[in-house]
Amino acid sequence: MEKRKLGTGEITISPIGLGTWGIGGPPFWSQRDENESIATIKTALDSGVDLIDTAPVYGFGRSEEVVGKAIEGRRDEVALATKCGLRWKSQSLKGLYHDLSPSSVTEEIDNSLRRLKTDRIDLYQIHWPDPKTPIERTMERLNSIKEQGKIRAIGVSNFSVGQMKSALEIAPVISLQPKYNMLERDIEKEILPFCRDNNIGVLAYSPLASGLLTGKYSEDHTFDGWRGKQNFGIFRKETFSPAMKIVQELKDYADGRAIPLLVLAIKWAISQPGVACALVGANSADQVKQNIKALDIELTRSDYQAIDKIIS
Repeated sequence: MEKRKLGTGEITISPIGLGTWGIGGPPFWSQRDENESIATIKTALDSGVDLIDTAPVYGFGRSEEVVGKAIEGRRDEVALATKCGLRWKSQSLKGLYHDLSPSSVTEEIDNSLRRLKTDRIDLYQIHWPDPKTPIERTMERLNSIKEQGKIRAIGVSNFSVGQMKSALEIAPVISLQPKYNMLERDIEKEILPFCRDNNIGVLAYSPLASGLLTGKYSEDHTFDGWRGKQNFGIFRKETFSPAMKIVQELKDYADGRAIPLLVLAIKWAISQPGVACALVGANSADQVKQNIKALDIELTRSDYQAIDKIIS
C-alpha cells in the first residue's frame, strides 16, 4: 500500500486510516463485540492500513483498550495515534469536560500508554481546544513529554488557523485532524490552505459524513443515538434535507460509474491536495476490505469536475 509522509515529521502512513470512535461503543454508538472489533483492527493491519486513530473519550477508555489488545505483538506495524484534552467526570455525555492543563495532559498520556499496552504513542493529538488553558502551556508540556520519548510527534484536532499559529510558536505540529467530506467542506476556505502552506498533514475524519455517504440511507431514515437528535452538524433539521439531495445525486453518479458511493467518497477525500489520510471507521473486517477499495480505483479529471459540480 502507498505510504505518505505526515507533515514535517518522520512518520509515514497509509492514505486510509482506521478510525476507532465506533469501537468504543456507548454513549456515542451501540455496544460492539470485542472479538469482532479486534478482528476488524487486525484485518486493517493485514491489508496495509497502518494508521490506527483512537482517543481516551471513545467509550471512556474502551476504544484504547481494544486497540491495545488488537495490536499486541504487532506494535511496530502501527502508526498509533491517540488524543488528550477531553475528559469525563462520569461515563455520560453530560460528564464530559475539556482539560488541557499540563497536569491533566501528563496524567492522560500515562493512562493512554497503559490502556494501549505500549511505551510510546506515534502521534499524540490535542482533541479539542480548551478555552480555559492557553495553548502555549499545553504545547510546552507536550514538548516535554515528547522529549521523554513517550510520544514521537504532536498533532492537533478541530483547531482554527489562529490556534494552530499559537501552537506552532511553541513546538512543531505535524498534523491537523478536521472533519472533511464531500458534504462538509468548510476547511477549504482557510484551514486547508494554511496546512498546505505550513506542511501540516491533514487527517480527514468523518470522510463518509457519519454514514450519509455510504449510500445506505434515505432522507426519511430514522437514526438512533446522537444522529437521531437532529441537533448536531449535518444532521440538524435545516441541513439534513439539502445534504441528502446531494447524496442522491452523488449516488446516481457513482452508480453510473459502477463504483460504490462510499468508495467514491473515500477516494475523493484522499485525493484532495493537502490531505494525507482519510480516517474511516469500520464495524467489521468486511467493511475494512470495502473501504480500501478506494485505493484501487482511478477517477478521471472529468469525474472530479462532475463531482465538484454536484457538491458545489
